[in-house]
Amino acid sequence: MARVTVQDAVEKIGNRFDLILTASRRARQLQSNVREPLVEPENDKPTVIALREIEKGLINNEIMDKQDRFEQLEQETAEIHAVSLLSDSTPTAL
Repeated sequence: MARVTVQDAVEKIGNRFDLILTASRRARQLQSNVREPLVEPENDKPTVIALREIEKGLINNEIMDKQDRFEQLEQETAEIHAVSLLSDSTPTAL
């Protein structure tokens, strides 16, 4: 199991309050299998994995926000495409 020092992670994020928010957000993503770990899990819990990712500079709020925006854009594009297919196949009344 890798040792994580909170101080190193705080230096990457800025302050301990933002670190808590960022780490908990990332840990929830890992726990719910929304995202894959960016470091070797090594039987660590999601919170430890999140802190290790932050400590290595692999994750921060900006990165997670970009990922969320990209996924939202993909979902909206798929929905628009599905609606356009439905409207193309729906007969119009005369």
